[in-house]
Amino acid sequence: MGLYALFVFQLSYQANIKHWFVGFLTLTVPLAFAANFFFMFSYIFARSWKFILSLLILIAGFPLFERTLKFNFPQEEPSELLKLSVLSYNVMYGDYGHINTEEGKQVSANLANDMDTLSADVKCFQEIYNKPKDPLFNVFDRLRKDNPHYTYMHSKIDENSHIGSVGLAIFSKHPIVRKEEISWKTNNNGLLMVDIVVKKDTIRVFNVQMKSMGIRVGKAITRNEEIRNKEAKNIISQLKSGFEDRGFQVDELEELIKKSPYPVIVAGDFNEMPYGYAYGRVRKLLRNSFEDRGYGFGFTYHKIPSFLRIDNAFYDESKFQILDFQTYRELENSDHYPIKASFGIKPS
Repeated sequence: MGLYALFVFQLSYQANIKHWFVGFLTLTVPLAFAANFFFMFSYIFARSWKFILSLLILIAGFPLFERTLKFNFPQEEPSELLKLSVLSYNVMYGDYGHINTEEGKQVSANLANDMDTLSADVKCFQEIYNKPKDPLFNVFDRLRKDNPHYTYMHSKIDENSHIGSVGLAIFSKHPIVRKEEISWKTNNNGLLMVDIVVKKDTIRVFNVQMKSMGIRVGKAITRNEEIRNKEAKNIISQLKSGFEDRGFQVDELEELIKKSPYPVIVAGDFNEMPYGYAYGRVRKLLRNSFEDRGYGFGFTYHKIPSFLRIDNAFYDESKFQILDFQTYRELENSDHYPIKASFGIKPS
């Protein structure tokens, strides 16, 4: 088990093999940690020197453990730095698919209210649904009251639709001077990039939604064996497809980050645990807000399995100082929890 743990730790930390099979292996990183903690304490109670081996393995995996559990405490914010806060929130299409039920209407209303009342200088939304002239789903008009500068990209399947549009959006208190968008082949996945002017600084913000993990555990735990087996196979197939697609998507994102003439913030729904290829490639270039100022496990997925941290905010440490990071786990209207990172902008 010790050698296997070192193997998957290395695969995850290096993040240089873009293959779906490696993706499945990196999913076992938490199990490798748990097993070695178990063996270490077992050896300690047995008064065996072998606990040192498990301890050394855990030390080797510490950089990955920091992606899992953090105990950062509040710190005094430097008053001389200009502040910038960035929100990321996958809003589940406003739950418009259940609008015919009273419960669905209430969830949609709650989501619209959450999007409006969560305060941030820059708001990045994934799976945002907007329908002009609809009192419930005309969310753009509500959001631009506090964040008047905005841009969006919508799914290709909705571009001729008269029932509303779905996609990515960025709302900002500061002027947006440039926009670029990339649509990926999977439905509603893409990348929205903007240049934002904050006083004398220009900042490039990426809003990202990568290919879904495709995990629908609810159907897989049914008592019907036939359905259970079918859904288990479907989950494996979806995971494989997700690893493949996210690999190409993050390669494209990585090139854009490297070519950016401005300091970068990347926020969004990565749909991948913090041990996979997509997370690892971006982490080689940028710092992660949760790792530096988060607390606890930072899980961001609301539905089963609820132990996933798949929403992220990365930043360029040469320009930004991370001041605070929050996961709003009290807001349970979407299948994702919103996250917010607060930065100080270092002088040029």
